[in-house]
Amino acid sequence: MKGKKLLYVVIAGALVIAAGLLWQGRGGTEVETVQAKTGSITIAVEDTALVQASEDYDLYATQNARLKNINVEVGQVVEKNQLIIELENTDLELQLSENRSLLAQAQASASAATAGVKRLELQLEDARSSAARSEELFKQGAISPSEYEQSVLLLNTAQEALNEQQSYLDTLNSQINGLQDSLGKLLKLEKDLQVYSPIQGIILNLPVEEGQPAAAGILLATIAAEQDLEIRADILSDDLADVKIGQTVSITASVIGDKILKGSVLKIYPQAEEKISALGVTQRRVPVIINLDDNANLKPGYEVRVAIETQHQNDVITLPIESIRQNQEGNMQVMLIEDNRIKHVQVETGISDGNQMEIKSGLKEGDLLVKDASQELKENLKVTTGE
Repeated sequence: MKGKKLLYVVIAGALVIAAGLLWQGRGGTEVETVQAKTGSITIAVEDTALVQASEDYDLYATQNARLKNINVEVGQVVEKNQLIIELENTDLELQLSENRSLLAQAQASASAATAGVKRLELQLEDARSSAARSEELFKQGAISPSEYEQSVLLLNTAQEALNEQQSYLDTLNSQINGLQDSLGKLLKLEKDLQVYSPIQGIILNLPVEEGQPAAAGILLATIAAEQDLEIRADILSDDLADVKIGQTVSITASVIGDKILKGSVLKIYPQAEEKISALGVTQRRVPVIINLDDNANLKPGYEVRVAIETQHQNDVITLPIESIRQNQEGNMQVMLIEDNRIKHVQVETGISDGNQMEIKSGLKEGDLLVKDASQELKENLKVTTGE
């Protein structure tokens, strides 16, 4: 009985060995594979950003006044020279009324003084003629010295009266000039109570309400040129080392769907600013301005996603990062499959976008490799790819 059991064990062992040999002959360890491909690879600094107007206009109150009418609202498109805000200044109205009254009085007085000057000029001319006749008669002995002196006195009196009237007229004209100058300034202030849009654009900010007082210098509205848009991205200072002016930028946003807009880095601010992240972490960020080749349907204030391309390579061999590992010597290595057997191959790597890595040397397009390089597969191990 024991002999039969031993025989069965021997036969079973032989069958297992035979099956193993048969399996090894037919295949090996099954692995998932990937092919080395030629393509492009890009390294980009990515972040969220805001669309803003490349040029905007802040409109301020030029005097103490009250908001009478606000004819627009935030987001509204306005035309150039469109009346957007009306203010009123009761003190200015009183000054204008008083100035106009004084000016009218001075002009009336000047008109009367001008007539007086003309009258006195005629009287002076008569006095000159009379004095000339008296002088001639005096020389002929026809009149007494006192009569002659009287004609000279009348001439001098007429001249003094004319001089006084002319001086009075000059004073009035000077007063009129001053009042007209003041009126011009008051009218300028009155004109400033009507606030017009300097451009065709969109109302970005309207921090005032009808009826409220407005002190001189207070911001009334901000208007941006609707078509002249740019993007401001506040980039982490640690990510800024490779960002340079002129680099290509890809812009995406939910509002534009699957469309990818293109732009370029226009300006990098020289100083970082402290920002608080959504998680409450203080970060050092540098503003970067990006121009847009196409605005699509973006508007100021829209949030977008930007990818600044800091490095780009075309027509290079690429592999998924997971297909590459570092060996014990610190070299980058892949597991090449040749004749269904593993071959450990050292490669020289280049840039990586976080998913793919550039292979500078060691592989050619079409080479078949183990996709997951973290597997412990020995050199020359027979494998099957499931093909």
